[in-house]
Amino acid sequence: MFHAAAKTLSVATTAAVSRGVLFSIRHYCRRTPAKLRVSEAVSGDELGAKIKVQGWVRSVRPQKANLFLHVNDGSSLQSLQVVASSELNDQLLTFGCAVEVTGTLRKSPNQKQPIELEADQIDVVGECKTVDFPFKIKERHGLEYIRQFPHLRCRTNAFSSLLRIRSEATSAIHSYFKENGFVHIHTPVITSNDCEGAGELFQVEVSIYTCLYCV
Repeated sequence: MFHAAAKTLSVATTAAVSRGVLFSIRHYCRRTPAKLRVSEAVSGDELGAKIKVQGWVRSVRPQKANLFLHVNDGSSLQSLQVVASSELNDQLLTFGCAVEVTGTLRKSPNQKQPIELEADQIDVVGECKTVDFPFKIKERHGLEYIRQFPHLRCRTNAFSSLLRIRSEATSAIHSYFKENGFVHIHTPVITSNDCEGAGELFQVEVSIYTCLYCV
């Protein structure tokens, strides 16, 4: 049965080639770069592998022969250093822009950066006008200033660290209650806005009783 199937496949392949409709099998079997988060890339587990990372540019340092970038996607406090040829430099490659970098993970000769990405391709997927961008590359911004930009504050080290801690804490709390048989329900949110007539559902009153432990 196996020989019959192989013979049939051979005949079908020969016929397809003669009709010119058989595409290169090697083209479809070519290994595509694995997409990793920055936290996974800087861990060094994929050293020597062809990977792809996406994130925001934290710093740009062009030189005569090489181009150095620091890319972060919020998954780690540590940024990934990208080393590329100066030929890959682009005028759109600025601080704050969103990029997609494809290359090979290498061991860095610099002790401060044990892992670096040797880039083969750098694509700017989101431009950033540094003049209008509220965060500057060499300035330290206070928390009150950062809070004015809720859609951008996750790019800063302070808020990205806070959000990661909050995520881990929330996940641990949900896991604990789920393992102990609790069911998570969404109760009505107490707010001053009467959304879709929800204000008629129940009435909130101030209690006149005082807790004995609070006296």
